[in-house]
Amino acid sequence: MPFAGFSSFVLPCLLITVMLMLFAKMIDLRWAFYRRQVDEEITGKRLHSIDGLRGFLAVFVMYHHAVITYFFYSTGKWSTPPSRLSTLFGQGGVAMFFMVTALLFWSRALAANGRMDLQRFFWSRLMRIVPMYLVAAFALIFTALALTHFRLNDTPAHVLKDAAAWILFTFPGTPNLNGLHNTGLINTVFWSLVYEWKFYLLFPLMLFFARGHGSWILLLVSAVLVHWYSVSNVEWYFVYGALTATILTKFPATKKFFAGPAGSLLVVMLLGLIFVSTPTAYSPGAAPLFFAVFFVIACGNTMFGILTCRPARLLGTISYSVYLMHNFWLYLAFRLINHYAAVPSIPISLYWTLTGVVALFVIGTSAMTYRFVEFPFLKAKSRVLFGVETGKASPAAIR
Repeated sequence: MPFAGFSSFVLPCLLITVMLMLFAKMIDLRWAFYRRQVDEEITGKRLHSIDGLRGFLAVFVMYHHAVITYFFYSTGKWSTPPSRLSTLFGQGGVAMFFMVTALLFWSRALAANGRMDLQRFFWSRLMRIVPMYLVAAFALIFTALALTHFRLNDTPAHVLKDAAAWILFTFPGTPNLNGLHNTGLINTVFWSLVYEWKFYLLFPLMLFFARGHGSWILLLVSAVLVHWYSVSNVEWYFVYGALTATILTKFPATKKFFAGPAGSLLVVMLLGLIFVSTPTAYSPGAAPLFFAVFFVIACGNTMFGILTCRPARLLGTISYSVYLMHNFWLYLAFRLINHYAAVPSIPISLYWTLTGVVALFVIGTSAMTYRFVEFPFLKAKSRVLFGVETGKASPAAIR
């Protein structure tokens, strides 16, 4: 089976990852802006292993979508690939992103005993998520119009309505735009942001449980509700992210047991167990295993220093742009390639070589969009919330 063995999946992913790390190192060395950003991360009071983890998660999701793209051109269906490892790369990456969200914000809620300024909270989320999302959404809209030759195939009102659905984080749906079949394949990652926003909208209610033993009550109630009502099971990962925050807040001494090399070896063994025991991350049985991996890393385990090296930190810094835009660039690249040579006819080695070229382009463009799209709004957010102009905080400290 293509993309299922060491030589056809693991080795290419490893080689591309090393290449991306070297590229990130070059950006760090040659771009003073990113040197400052990484320096601030290193000296800041942060969950340093989580900073590096985010970069790898975004890259793993990219590999997942590269494999799905290949099978799409082979079968005509955009679906979970038959390769178990490539499936777990993508689903596990998204699952851990959800745990990161819950960990970071529930930790803040517990530290503040539930006394958080919600107006500032939501403003910060808008400034963090919306600007780059609009870039991705308008890129999809422009591409859909370009592929339909900028000729209206529906009424202007209908086209505007469908475009608005994409701009509004797909809450109204994911319609085909201007009659373009499978418009959503231009960028398939937006669905996860819907879950992020649901978490944020529930956050004010969660704050009532951020005192005393309330966190345990919230976790128990949430687990019961997810068990009863969840269709996708992805909500389990928000519960486990909040559980991680609760344990580390209530029992901080736990960190010392998992921060060293033994914890790294435990992660390796857990990942092996995940691979042999579950074909999908989106099942209640898989979630505890991914939680165990995440918990060890959240305790400060750096995986032998990999998660806290400068290139990993830089990839983590730009991970939101990488996550939002990688599928867009994969779509354009392989649509163009397929115009000249059928993708299924391309040798696997050449396919991975082309994917590596696209991956380099993704990292390069993401470094640009973080600097010129994300960062200005992070800076504006920090001035509003934390008074950067008086030297109280820096944008890098609040990502």
